[in-house]
Amino acid sequence: MLGQDRIICHCDVNGHFAYSSLIYYPELLDVPVVIGGSEEARHGIVLSKNQAAKRYKIPTGTTLHQARQLCPDLKSLPPVYSLYERTSQDFYAFMQQFSPLSAPFGCDGMSIDITSTAHLYGGGERSIEGVEAIVRQLHEIYPKQYGLNLSIGISWNFTFAKLACDTAGANGIKWIMRESPEDTSWQEQVFPLPVGELLYIGGKTQNKLWRKSIDTIGDLVRIGPEYLHDWFGKVGLGHYIRATGNDNSPIVAEDGGPPMRTIGNGSTTPCDLISEHEIHCMAHVLASSVCRRMRAHKVVPHTVGVFVSYTKDGDMRYESFQCPMPVPSNIDSEFADVALRLLHKRFNLRHPIRKLGLCGKDLSFNTSVYQLSFELDAMRREKLMDIAACTDELNGRWRHAMRRCVELADPRLTMLGSKSSQQFAPAGWY
Repeated sequence: MLGQDRIICHCDVNGHFAYSSLIYYPELLDVPVVIGGSEEARHGIVLSKNQAAKRYKIPTGTTLHQARQLCPDLKSLPPVYSLYERTSQDFYAFMQQFSPLSAPFGCDGMSIDITSTAHLYGGGERSIEGVEAIVRQLHEIYPKQYGLNLSIGISWNFTFAKLACDTAGANGIKWIMRESPEDTSWQEQVFPLPVGELLYIGGKTQNKLWRKSIDTIGDLVRIGPEYLHDWFGKVGLGHYIRATGNDNSPIVAEDGGPPMRTIGNGSTTPCDLISEHEIHCMAHVLASSVCRRMRAHKVVPHTVGVFVSYTKDGDMRYESFQCPMPVPSNIDSEFADVALRLLHKRFNLRHPIRKLGLCGKDLSFNTSVYQLSFELDAMRREKLMDIAACTDELNGRWRHAMRRCVELADPRLTMLGSKSSQQFAPAGWY
């Protein structure tokens, strides 16, 4: 019998991009294959790889040129995003049949809360038989129907379910469970793991912890919340709560707010952005993509974020900035204007830009209510909102039928911001 804890199941599709494409190239299944972008457009990086390519320890995100140095016989296939969107939707639909409480984690991951539905698949209330039956269907039926394998993690909270899934291996199943809140046997599984395996501990945070001799999740717990708060603020307390198994965040937003916290888009450009005209065009291309998705979700941003990648002294550098919006807005021109002012103020075009990205943060549902001021032309703003709604409706019928003139000013940049869907993590993970 299971205790009184929740039962959370998290699944990731193994090599989603690679194996979705290999369904149509079965002769390449045992050949090292990666999914890579266009090298001519400077998008030639490894997006995904099959198991044969993983044996050569090719890092995701490395250039195709570097990948071929590790594996001279490497085959590269172009990405087909329409295919990945379809396989993602199939994956989501398969997972959602087991529980109405579900939330996607990227295009190839999903968490489901099966606490109140597991008994429908065998056994009684709080019985392990129903959970095992669901896991069996995920592990056996899904690959037969869709040709893709899943890694599966089961635990009593989101963090450990994701941790179990990440450490289960390809097509693996891992349980991190306890019989009661007093049971500490799970610590033997979790505490020896590298600290970087814990959710939301990235490379920079991991390096800071290493410098303080914190190598494992157990070390993180033993150092205590006080030190972590001193080092990282409230983020450090979040790391401690997740590492101790006390993450009780819901799988869906309970406050009635939007299910995501940011919506953004960035792209590496075919050439370095040097002139103000090029940067102006690129910002409006990205703003149109971001604002279109915000309007689709009926949200407005209170904060604008800008991130740039550039080359200095032969090294790639990255910087990001953010500022509040005078009036929360998902209108393309207003969003782009704030982003451009921020970019000019903080970055000041010091170096040629290789990659530019924009995002809206601190999202709230759009109530169409905003503060009037003498600096704000309310009549003009109402017209812009009507035009945006009309444009979205027409583009919904005929994809990209209408585009802003500034988006067409530079043919090289026109389609870089096109992104039809938004993948996000559930609010409970933030």
